[in-house]
Amino acid sequence: MEHQKHTKLVKSNRGFFSKNEISLLGTNCNEIKKAAKGLADFLKNSWDIIYVDADHLNSNEKINSISSFSGVFTDKINFSEFHLFKFNHKTLKNSFYDTASLTIVNGNHNKAKKQIVIIDSSKESSLKKRREDLTDVIALIAENSNYPKYIRECIPNCDEIPFFSFNNYKGLSLLIDNLLKNNIPPIQGLILAGGYSSRMGNDKFKLVYHGKPQHEHLLELLNPFCEYVTVSCREEQSENIQNPIIDKFIGLGPMGGILTAFQSNPNVAWLTVACDIPLLDFNSIEILVNSRNPNKLATCYYNSKTNFPEPLITIWEPKAYPILLEYMSQGYSCPRKVLINNDIEMVHLENESILMNVNKKEEMKSAVDYISKNQ
Repeated sequence: MEHQKHTKLVKSNRGFFSKNEISLLGTNCNEIKKAAKGLADFLKNSWDIIYVDADHLNSNEKINSISSFSGVFTDKINFSEFHLFKFNHKTLKNSFYDTASLTIVNGNHNKAKKQIVIIDSSKESSLKKRREDLTDVIALIAENSNYPKYIRECIPNCDEIPFFSFNNYKGLSLLIDNLLKNNIPPIQGLILAGGYSSRMGNDKFKLVYHGKPQHEHLLELLNPFCEYVTVSCREEQSENIQNPIIDKFIGLGPMGGILTAFQSNPNVAWLTVACDIPLLDFNSIEILVNSRNPNKLATCYYNSKTNFPEPLITIWEPKAYPILLEYMSQGYSCPRKVLINNDIEMVHLENESILMNVNKKEEMKSAVDYISKNQ
C-alpha cells in the first residue's frame, strides 16, 4: 500500500471564494459594479451577499502609512475596515466568505465557478482574454439575443443560456434566487449520545421512554427529515448502536459530537438532537425543519426558561463548522455560546415542555408520567 503521510479529510465544496459564487464580466468595471448592486438590491432581503472587486485607486500613501503593522483595524462607526498584511491567509478569507450565501465577483479581476456575461462589443478583446474563465455561464445580458460573432465563439452554447435585457435585475435575481434555493445543503441527522450520564447513573441513550431505547426512537423520528441519521458516541458505546459515529473531539460534550459530524461531512447541515430530551416529537422536528433559514448560521428553538437559544435541538448550517472550530480554539466548548453570539434563526414553541432536559432519575420519572398522560 502507498504510504499516506497526512490524514485525508473531507473538504468543503467551494470555488475560488465560496460555495456559491458568480462572476460578472464582459464590460467595464463601473458597469459590473452597477449590475452587482442592482442584483444585490433584489436579493438582499433573502440572502447575505459579498461583493469581490479590485481597487483602481492609487493608495500608496495610505498603505505606506500603515504597512509597518501586521494588521490594522479601524472602527468606521457604521462599518469596520481591516487591513491584513502578515495575517492575510487563505483560511481567514475563507471564513469571511463563508458568512454569506452568495459571492458576486468582478470577473475582470477574479474568477468564479459560475458566470454572467454582459455583452459589450467595445470590450470584445477583454472578454476574449478571459475565454477560459467561461466555464459555466448561467445568463447573458444584452440589448437583444442577436449575439455578435465573438460571443458565439467564446460561448458556443449561448442560444441555450437564459437571456436578460439590460437593467432587468429583477428577472436575473429570480434566476439566481432559484439557483441558491436549489443549492441549499441537505440535512443529515446527528443524535448526541456520547455523554457519560454521571447524574443519571445509566447511559441515557439506552433509556426507554417510547417502547424502545431512546437512540432507536430518535433514529425513527429523524429519518423522515434527513437523508441520513447517525449516532454520536464514544468508542466503547458503538457496539450496540446503529449508524454510530465515534467522537474524535474527546471531552468536549455535545460540541465534540457536532464537530466530529462536520469533520465527516462539512457540506451538509446537521440536525442535532440530544438523547436527554425525551419529549421531542414528530411535530416539533417538523416545525424546526420548516422554519429552517439556511442564510443563518443555525436554526434552533428559543427556551423561555433559560432566555437563551436551545443548542440541543438545532440545525447547524455548513457555515457553522469554522465558527465552532474558532470558538473551540479560543477555549469555549459550549454550543449555546456560539448560538448566542452569532446570526441565527430562533423559533418559538407554543408548548415548550418538549424542551425538557432529563439528567436525573426523578426527572426521568416526570418525563415518563408526561408521556403516558399525553399519548
